[in-house]
Amino acid sequence: MKGAVGEAYLAALAVTQKYQATGKEVLSAYGRFYGLLLTAGYDNFQDYILDQILLGRDNAFARAVAQGTLEAGAPVLRAVAYDLDVLQELALPLPQVAEMIADAAPAAGPYWLEGASSISVKKAKKALPAGAGALEDVIAIDPHTPSRFIGRPPSEQELAAWKAAISGKEAWGEAVPLLQQFYHLHGFGITSRNSTLRWVKGAFEEGPDGSAAAALAPLSVLDAARASLDANTAAHCEGRPAYHALVAGPSGSGKSSLLWDYTLAAGETGKDRGLRLVDVSGAELSNILEVARGCGRYPRLRFVLVADHVDFPVRGAAAAELCSGLSGSGPSGWPANTLLYMGASASSALSFDPVVNRFGLILTTKDLDAEGFATTLRQVAGEDGAKLTDEDVAYAAEWAKKQAGGLSIRSAVHYVRRARVASA
Repeated sequence: MKGAVGEAYLAALAVTQKYQATGKEVLSAYGRFYGLLLTAGYDNFQDYILDQILLGRDNAFARAVAQGTLEAGAPVLRAVAYDLDVLQELALPLPQVAEMIADAAPAAGPYWLEGASSISVKKAKKALPAGAGALEDVIAIDPHTPSRFIGRPPSEQELAAWKAAISGKEAWGEAVPLLQQFYHLHGFGITSRNSTLRWVKGAFEEGPDGSAAAALAPLSVLDAARASLDANTAAHCEGRPAYHALVAGPSGSGKSSLLWDYTLAAGETGKDRGLRLVDVSGAELSNILEVARGCGRYPRLRFVLVADHVDFPVRGAAAAELCSGLSGSGPSGWPANTLLYMGASASSALSFDPVVNRFGLILTTKDLDAEGFATTLRQVAGEDGAKLTDEDVAYAAEWAKKQAGGLSIRSAVHYVRRARVASA
Protein backbone atom coordinates (compact mmCIF):
# COMPACT_ATOMS: atom_id res chain seq x y z
CA MET A 1 0.00 0.00 0.00
CA LYS A 2 3.05 2.26 -0.13
CA GLY A 3 2.73 2.98 -3.84
CA ALA A 4 0.86 5.92 -5.35
CA VAL A 5 -2.18 3.78 -6.21
CA GLY A 6 -2.41 2.27 -2.72
CA GLU A 7 -1.98 5.61 -0.98
CA ALA A 8 -4.64 7.20 -3.20
CA TYR A 9 -7.01 4.31 -2.42
CA LEU A 10 -6.57 4.74 1.33
CA ALA A 11 -7.05 8.49 0.96
CA ALA A 12 -10.31 7.92 -0.96
CA LEU A 13 -11.59 5.60 1.77
CA ALA A 14 -10.51 8.01 4.50
CA VAL A 15 -12.27 11.00 2.96
CA THR A 16 -15.62 9.16 3.09
CA GLN A 17 -15.23 9.06 6.90
CA LYS A 18 -14.18 12.67 7.19
CA TYR A 19 -16.59 14.91 9.09
CA GLN A 20 -18.27 17.44 6.78
CA ALA A 21 -16.16 16.51 3.75
CA THR A 22 -17.45 18.37 0.67
CA GLY A 23 -18.68 16.48 -2.38
CA LYS A 24 -15.89 18.02 -4.44
CA GLU A 25 -13.30 16.76 -1.96
CA VAL A 26 -14.74 13.23 -1.98
CA LEU A 27 -15.01 12.98 -5.76
CA SER A 28 -11.55 14.47 -6.23
CA ALA A 29 -10.01 11.84 -3.94
CA TYR A 30 -11.71 9.01 -5.81
CA GLY A 31 -10.85 10.56 -9.17
CA ARG A 32 -7.17 10.60 -8.27
CA PHE A 33 -7.29 6.93 -7.22
CA TYR A 34 -9.24 5.93 -10.33
CA GLY A 35 -6.84 7.79 -12.62
CA LEU A 36 -3.75 6.27 -11.03
CA LEU A 37 -5.26 2.76 -11.20
CA LEU A 38 -6.08 3.25 -14.87
CA THR A 39 -2.65 4.68 -15.67
CA ALA A 40 -0.95 1.77 -13.90
CA GLY A 41 -2.82 -0.64 -16.18
CA TYR A 42 -5.01 -2.53 -13.72
CA ASP A 43 -8.65 -3.56 -14.20
CA ASN A 44 -9.47 -3.52 -10.50
CA PHE A 45 -7.88 -2.80 -7.15
CA GLN A 46 -7.70 -6.44 -6.08
CA ASP A 47 -5.54 -7.21 -9.13
CA TYR A 48 -3.25 -4.33 -8.14
CA ILE A 49 -2.97 -5.60 -4.54
CA LEU A 50 -2.16 -9.15 -5.65
CA ASP A 51 0.40 -7.87 -8.15
CA GLN A 52 2.15 -5.81 -5.47
CA ILE A 53 2.14 -8.78 -3.08
CA LEU A 54 3.88 -10.96 -5.68
CA LEU A 55 6.28 -8.14 -6.60
CA GLY A 56 7.45 -7.98 -2.99
CA ARG A 57 9.23 -4.64 -3.34
CA ASP A 58 10.67 -3.37 -0.01
CA ASN A 59 9.41 -6.58 1.62
CA ALA A 60 11.74 -8.15 4.19
CA PHE A 61 9.87 -11.46 4.02
CA ALA A 62 10.22 -11.65 0.22
CA ARG A 63 13.91 -10.79 0.43
CA ALA A 64 14.58 -13.46 3.08
CA VAL A 65 12.81 -16.16 1.05
CA ALA A 66 14.52 -15.16 -2.20
CA GLN A 67 17.93 -15.12 -0.53
CA GLY A 68 17.31 -18.45 1.19
CA THR A 69 17.74 -17.05 4.71
CA LEU A 70 14.24 -17.66 6.09
CA GLU A 71 14.15 -20.38 8.73
CA ALA A 72 11.28 -22.87 8.93
CA GLY A 73 8.66 -21.85 11.47
CA ALA A 74 9.98 -18.29 11.79
CA PRO A 75 7.57 -15.93 13.64
CA VAL A 76 7.43 -13.68 10.58
CA LEU A 77 5.28 -16.31 8.83
CA ARG A 78 2.40 -15.59 11.23
CA ALA A 79 2.85 -11.87 10.71
CA VAL A 80 2.71 -12.33 6.93
CA ALA A 81 -0.51 -14.37 7.25
CA TYR A 82 -2.06 -11.57 9.32
CA ASP A 83 -0.99 -8.93 6.77
CA LEU A 84 -2.48 -10.95 3.93
CA ASP A 85 -5.82 -11.18 5.74
CA VAL A 86 -5.80 -7.40 6.28
CA LEU A 87 -5.05 -6.78 2.61
CA GLN A 88 -7.89 -9.12 1.64
CA GLU A 89 -10.30 -6.99 3.68
CA LEU A 90 -8.98 -3.80 2.06
CA ALA A 91 -9.20 -5.16 -1.51
CA LEU A 92 -12.82 -4.11 -2.05
CA PRO A 93 -14.47 -4.50 -5.49
CA LEU A 94 -14.48 -1.26 -7.45
CA PRO A 95 -18.31 -1.01 -7.57
CA GLN A 96 -18.43 -1.23 -3.77
CA VAL A 97 -15.88 1.57 -3.40
CA ALA A 98 -17.76 3.69 -5.93
CA GLU A 99 -20.99 3.20 -3.96
CA MET A 100 -19.26 4.36 -0.78
CA ILE A 101 -18.08 7.47 -2.61
CA ALA A 102 -21.54 8.10 -4.08
CA ASP A 103 -23.10 7.80 -0.62
CA ALA A 104 -20.65 10.40 0.70
CA ALA A 105 -21.23 12.67 -2.33
CA PRO A 106 -24.89 12.21 -3.41
CA ALA A 107 -24.56 14.87 -6.10
CA ALA A 108 -22.48 12.46 -8.17
CA GLY A 109 -25.58 10.81 -9.64
CA PRO A 110 -26.24 7.40 -11.26
CA TYR A 111 -24.24 8.06 -14.44
CA TRP A 112 -21.13 8.85 -12.43
CA LEU A 113 -21.66 5.71 -10.34
CA GLU A 114 -21.92 3.55 -13.45
CA GLY A 115 -18.74 4.97 -14.98
CA ALA A 116 -16.78 4.94 -11.72
CA SER A 117 -17.61 1.29 -11.02
CA SER A 118 -15.30 -0.14 -13.68
CA ILE A 119 -12.27 0.67 -15.80
CA SER A 120 -14.57 0.94 -18.79
CA VAL A 121 -11.99 2.16 -21.32
CA LYS A 122 -9.81 -0.93 -20.96
CA LYS A 123 -10.16 -3.92 -23.28
CA ALA A 124 -11.31 -7.01 -21.42
CA LYS A 125 -8.48 -9.45 -20.81
CA LYS A 126 -8.72 -12.88 -22.39
CA ALA A 127 -9.82 -15.42 -19.80
CA LEU A 128 -7.48 -18.25 -18.94
CA PRO A 129 -8.45 -21.67 -20.34
CA ALA A 130 -10.35 -23.96 -18.02
CA GLY A 131 -8.02 -25.43 -15.46
CA ALA A 132 -5.31 -22.83 -16.12
CA GLY A 133 -6.00 -20.92 -12.94
CA ALA A 134 -3.75 -23.19 -10.89
CA LEU A 135 -0.12 -23.81 -11.78
CA GLU A 136 1.31 -27.27 -11.45
CA ASP A 137 4.20 -25.65 -9.61
CA VAL A 138 2.03 -23.73 -7.14
CA ILE A 139 2.86 -26.01 -4.25
CA ALA A 140 4.63 -25.61 -0.95
CA ILE A 141 8.41 -25.79 -1.16
CA ASP A 142 9.92 -29.12 -0.30
CA PRO A 143 12.48 -27.94 2.29
CA HIS A 144 14.71 -30.89 1.44
CA THR A 145 14.95 -30.11 -2.30
CA PRO A 146 14.94 -26.32 -2.79
CA SER A 147 16.12 -24.94 -6.14
CA ARG A 148 19.66 -23.62 -6.05
CA PHE A 149 19.04 -20.54 -8.16
CA ILE A 150 16.13 -18.22 -8.88
CA GLY A 151 14.55 -18.90 -12.27
CA ARG A 152 13.28 -16.70 -15.07
CA PRO A 153 10.60 -14.02 -14.51
CA PRO A 154 7.04 -15.38 -14.72
CA SER A 155 4.98 -14.79 -17.85
CA GLU A 156 1.77 -12.75 -17.74
CA GLN A 157 -0.29 -15.95 -17.83
CA GLU A 158 1.76 -17.44 -14.99
CA LEU A 159 1.33 -14.27 -12.92
CA ALA A 160 -2.43 -14.45 -13.47
CA ALA A 161 -2.40 -18.07 -12.29
CA TRP A 162 -0.44 -17.21 -9.13
CA LYS A 163 -2.90 -14.41 -8.36
CA ALA A 164 -5.83 -16.77 -8.91
CA ALA A 165 -4.25 -19.32 -6.59
CA ILE A 166 -3.95 -16.73 -3.81
CA SER A 167 -7.35 -15.08 -4.29
CA GLY A 168 -8.95 -18.52 -4.47
CA LYS A 169 -8.16 -19.09 -0.80
CA GLU A 170 -11.04 -18.41 1.58
CA ALA A 171 -8.56 -16.48 3.70
CA TRP A 172 -5.48 -15.02 1.98
CA GLY A 173 -3.48 -15.79 5.11
CA GLU A 174 -3.61 -19.44 4.03
CA ALA A 175 -1.54 -18.52 0.95
CA VAL A 176 1.75 -17.95 2.83
CA PRO A 177 3.24 -21.22 1.45
CA LEU A 178 2.30 -20.07 -2.07
CA LEU A 179 4.11 -16.78 -1.54
CA GLN A 180 7.16 -18.63 -0.28
CA GLN A 181 7.11 -20.78 -3.39
CA PHE A 182 6.79 -17.75 -5.68
CA TYR A 183 9.61 -15.75 -4.10
CA HIS A 184 11.79 -18.87 -4.00
CA LEU A 185 11.27 -19.55 -7.72
CA HIS A 186 11.19 -16.02 -9.15
CA GLY A 187 12.72 -13.68 -6.57
CA PHE A 188 11.31 -10.29 -5.62
CA GLY A 189 11.27 -6.67 -6.74
CA ILE A 190 12.33 -5.47 -10.16
CA THR A 191 14.58 -8.48 -10.75
CA SER A 192 11.54 -10.78 -10.51
CA ARG A 193 9.81 -9.10 -13.48
CA ASN A 194 12.65 -8.30 -15.89
CA SER A 195 15.36 -10.35 -17.58
CA THR A 196 17.08 -7.16 -18.76
CA LEU A 197 17.90 -4.34 -16.37
CA ARG A 198 19.77 -1.06 -16.39
CA TRP A 199 21.92 0.35 -13.59
CA VAL A 200 21.26 4.06 -13.06
CA LYS A 201 22.55 6.12 -10.13
CA GLY A 202 22.93 3.25 -7.71
CA ALA A 203 19.78 1.26 -8.49
CA PHE A 204 18.23 -1.13 -11.00
CA GLU A 205 15.74 0.10 -13.58
CA GLU A 206 13.92 -1.75 -16.35
CA GLY A 207 16.41 -2.33 -19.14
CA PRO A 208 16.42 -2.62 -22.93
CA ASP A 209 14.95 -5.63 -24.69
CA GLY A 210 18.12 -6.37 -26.61
CA SER A 211 20.44 -4.97 -29.27
CA ALA A 212 19.42 -2.83 -32.19
CA ALA A 213 19.39 -6.04 -34.24
CA ALA A 214 16.98 -7.73 -31.85
CA ALA A 215 15.30 -11.03 -32.74
CA LEU A 216 18.03 -12.06 -35.17
CA ALA A 217 17.91 -15.66 -36.26
CA PRO A 218 21.06 -17.71 -35.56
CA LEU A 219 23.74 -16.55 -38.00
CA SER A 220 26.36 -19.05 -39.17
CA VAL A 221 29.07 -16.37 -39.36
CA LEU A 222 28.77 -16.00 -35.58
CA ASP A 223 28.53 -19.72 -34.81
CA ALA A 224 32.05 -20.14 -33.41
CA ALA A 225 31.93 -17.04 -31.21
CA ARG A 226 28.39 -17.79 -30.10
CA ALA A 227 29.22 -21.39 -29.16
CA SER A 228 32.06 -20.21 -26.91
CA LEU A 229 29.99 -17.48 -25.29
CA ASP A 230 26.93 -19.73 -24.88
CA ALA A 231 29.00 -22.41 -23.16
CA ASN A 232 30.45 -19.79 -20.82
CA THR A 233 27.00 -18.36 -20.06
CA ALA A 234 25.55 -21.82 -19.44
CA ALA A 235 28.38 -22.64 -17.03
CA HIS A 236 27.71 -19.41 -15.14
CA CYS A 237 23.96 -20.11 -14.93
CA GLU A 238 24.66 -23.57 -13.54
CA GLY A 239 27.10 -22.29 -10.91
CA ARG A 240 30.20 -23.70 -12.61
CA PRO A 241 33.39 -21.68 -13.19
CA ALA A 242 33.00 -19.13 -15.99
CA TYR A 243 34.98 -16.20 -17.38
CA HIS A 244 34.48 -12.50 -17.94
CA ALA A 245 34.28 -11.99 -21.72
CA LEU A 246 35.51 -9.31 -24.10
CA VAL A 247 34.13 -9.09 -27.67
CA ALA A 248 35.98 -7.00 -30.25
CA GLY A 249 35.50 -6.38 -33.93
CA PRO A 250 34.56 -3.83 -36.60
CA SER A 251 31.32 -1.87 -36.56
CA GLY A 252 28.24 -3.87 -37.53
CA SER A 253 29.90 -7.27 -37.16
CA GLY A 254 27.48 -8.67 -34.56
CA LYS A 255 29.10 -7.75 -31.24
CA SER A 256 25.89 -6.37 -29.70
CA SER A 257 23.89 -9.39 -30.85
CA LEU A 258 26.39 -11.69 -29.16
CA LEU A 259 26.37 -9.66 -25.96
CA TRP A 260 22.62 -9.13 -25.73
CA ASP A 261 20.29 -11.34 -27.75
CA TYR A 262 22.30 -14.53 -27.85
CA THR A 263 23.49 -14.24 -24.25
CA LEU A 264 19.94 -13.74 -23.03
CA ALA A 265 18.72 -16.67 -25.13
CA ALA A 266 21.44 -18.91 -23.66
CA GLY A 267 20.50 -17.82 -20.15
CA GLU A 268 16.82 -18.62 -20.71
CA THR A 269 17.43 -22.14 -22.01
CA GLY A 270 15.98 -24.47 -19.43
CA LYS A 271 13.35 -23.67 -16.82
CA ASP A 272 15.73 -23.29 -13.89
CA ARG A 273 18.05 -20.74 -15.49
CA GLY A 274 17.30 -17.24 -14.33
CA LEU A 275 19.93 -15.06 -15.95
CA ARG A 276 19.54 -11.28 -15.65
CA LEU A 277 21.40 -8.97 -18.04
CA VAL A 278 22.32 -5.53 -16.73
CA ASP A 279 23.08 -2.69 -19.14
CA VAL A 280 26.03 -0.64 -17.88
CA SER A 281 26.31 2.65 -19.76
CA GLY A 282 29.53 4.52 -20.35
CA ALA A 283 28.54 6.98 -17.62
CA GLU A 284 28.43 4.12 -15.07
CA LEU A 285 31.59 2.34 -16.21
CA SER A 286 33.71 4.03 -13.58
CA ASN A 287 31.25 2.65 -10.98
CA ILE A 288 31.40 -0.91 -12.29
CA LEU A 289 32.38 -2.34 -8.92
CA GLU A 290 29.34 -0.69 -7.28
CA VAL A 291 27.12 -2.28 -9.96
CA ALA A 292 28.65 -5.71 -9.30
CA ARG A 293 28.12 -5.33 -5.57
CA GLY A 294 24.50 -4.39 -6.23
CA CYS A 295 24.12 -7.71 -8.05
CA GLY A 296 25.86 -9.46 -5.17
CA ARG A 297 22.91 -8.56 -2.94
CA TYR A 298 20.88 -11.15 -4.87
CA PRO A 299 23.02 -14.26 -4.26
CA ARG A 300 20.56 -16.75 -5.80
CA LEU A 301 20.38 -14.84 -9.08
CA ARG A 302 22.93 -15.03 -11.90
CA PHE A 303 23.89 -11.73 -13.52
CA VAL A 304 25.83 -10.69 -16.60
CA LEU A 305 26.81 -7.02 -16.77
CA VAL A 306 26.89 -5.84 -20.39
CA ALA A 307 29.06 -2.83 -21.18
CA ASP A 308 28.96 -2.22 -24.93
CA HIS A 309 30.82 0.23 -27.19
CA VAL A 310 33.68 0.73 -24.70
CA ASP A 311 36.76 2.53 -25.97
CA PHE A 312 40.02 0.66 -25.36
CA PRO A 313 42.47 1.14 -23.85
CA VAL A 314 40.39 1.96 -20.75
CA ARG A 315 41.95 4.74 -18.68
CA GLY A 316 41.48 6.53 -15.38
CA ALA A 317 38.95 5.59 -12.73
CA ALA A 318 37.23 3.01 -14.94
CA ALA A 319 40.50 1.13 -15.47
CA ALA A 320 41.24 1.19 -11.74
CA GLU A 321 37.73 -0.12 -10.94
CA LEU A 322 38.02 -2.94 -13.48
CA CYS A 323 41.49 -4.01 -12.38
CA SER A 324 40.48 -3.93 -8.72
CA GLY A 325 37.18 -5.75 -9.13
CA LEU A 326 38.14 -8.34 -11.72
CA SER A 327 41.27 -9.35 -9.86
CA GLY A 328 39.01 -11.61 -7.79
CA SER A 329 40.98 -11.17 -4.60
CA GLY A 330 40.62 -9.11 -1.44
CA PRO A 331 37.52 -7.34 -0.10
CA SER A 332 37.01 -5.51 -3.40
CA GLY A 333 36.72 -8.76 -5.35
CA TRP A 334 33.91 -9.48 -7.82
CA PRO A 335 30.82 -11.36 -6.52
CA ALA A 336 30.62 -14.96 -7.70
CA ASN A 337 27.10 -14.56 -9.12
CA THR A 338 28.12 -11.86 -11.60
CA LEU A 339 30.07 -11.84 -14.88
CA LEU A 340 31.14 -8.91 -17.05
CA TYR A 341 30.66 -9.09 -20.82
CA MET A 342 32.22 -6.11 -22.56
CA GLY A 343 32.10 -5.01 -26.18
CA ALA A 344 35.01 -2.96 -27.50
CA SER A 345 34.16 -0.08 -29.82
CA ALA A 346 35.16 -0.37 -33.46
CA SER A 347 37.82 2.31 -32.98
CA SER A 348 39.46 0.57 -30.03
CA ALA A 349 43.11 -0.39 -29.99
CA LEU A 350 43.40 -3.65 -28.08
CA SER A 351 46.61 -4.76 -26.43
CA PHE A 352 47.28 -7.07 -23.53
CA ASP A 353 47.16 -4.28 -20.96
CA PRO A 354 46.14 -4.87 -17.31
CA VAL A 355 42.42 -4.45 -18.13
CA VAL A 356 42.34 -6.79 -21.13
CA ASN A 357 44.30 -9.37 -19.15
CA ARG A 358 41.41 -9.60 -16.65
CA PHE A 359 39.14 -11.19 -19.30
CA GLY A 360 39.39 -14.96 -19.49
CA LEU A 361 37.43 -15.16 -22.76
CA ILE A 362 38.30 -12.87 -25.68
CA LEU A 363 36.24 -13.22 -28.86
CA THR A 364 36.52 -11.40 -32.18
CA THR A 365 34.07 -10.73 -35.00
CA LYS A 366 34.91 -9.55 -38.49
CA ASP A 367 33.54 -7.96 -41.63
CA LEU A 368 31.97 -10.31 -44.16
CA ASP A 369 33.30 -11.44 -47.50
CA ALA A 370 30.91 -11.84 -50.45
CA GLU A 371 30.04 -15.45 -49.58
CA GLY A 372 29.49 -14.65 -45.90
CA PHE A 373 27.30 -11.69 -46.78
CA ALA A 374 25.15 -13.80 -49.11
CA THR A 375 24.67 -16.46 -46.45
CA THR A 376 23.89 -13.87 -43.77
CA LEU A 377 21.46 -12.00 -46.00
CA ARG A 378 19.45 -15.17 -46.64
CA GLN A 379 19.46 -16.11 -42.94
CA VAL A 380 18.33 -12.63 -41.89
CA ALA A 381 15.54 -12.74 -44.50
CA GLY A 382 14.20 -15.95 -42.94
CA GLU A 383 11.56 -17.64 -45.09
CA ASP A 384 12.07 -15.03 -47.81
CA GLY A 385 15.74 -15.95 -48.05
CA ALA A 386 15.06 -18.92 -50.30
CA LYS A 387 13.44 -16.57 -52.84
CA LEU A 388 16.56 -14.43 -53.23
CA THR A 389 18.35 -14.98 -56.53
CA ASP A 390 22.09 -14.49 -57.08
CA GLU A 391 21.22 -11.22 -58.82
CA ASP A 392 19.27 -10.07 -55.75
CA VAL A 393 22.23 -10.86 -53.50
CA ALA A 394 24.66 -9.09 -55.85
CA TYR A 395 22.46 -5.98 -55.84
CA ALA A 396 22.23 -6.06 -52.05
CA ALA A 397 26.02 -6.37 -51.75
CA GLU A 398 26.53 -3.41 -54.06
CA TRP A 399 24.03 -1.37 -52.05
CA ALA A 400 25.79 -2.31 -48.80
CA LYS A 401 29.18 -1.20 -50.12
CA LYS A 402 27.86 2.14 -51.35
CA GLN A 403 25.20 3.00 -48.79
CA ALA A 404 25.95 1.08 -45.58
CA GLY A 405 29.73 1.18 -45.17
CA GLY A 406 30.52 -2.31 -46.47
CA LEU A 407 29.54 -5.95 -46.13
CA SER A 408 28.49 -6.67 -42.57
CA ILE A 409 25.72 -8.19 -40.50
CA ARG A 410 24.31 -4.73 -39.86
CA SER A 411 24.17 -3.85 -43.56
CA ALA A 412 22.42 -7.17 -44.30
CA VAL A 413 19.82 -6.41 -41.60
CA HIS A 414 19.30 -2.87 -42.90
CA TYR A 415 18.89 -4.06 -46.48
CA VAL A 416 16.26 -6.67 -45.55
CA ARG A 417 14.30 -4.14 -43.48
CA ARG A 418 14.51 -1.60 -46.31
CA ALA A 419 13.29 -4.16 -48.85
CA ARG A 420 10.37 -5.21 -46.64
CA VAL A 421 9.26 -1.60 -46.12
CA ALA A 422 9.45 -0.94 -49.84
CA SER A 423 7.34 -4.02 -50.64
CA ALA A 424 4.73 -3.35 -47.96
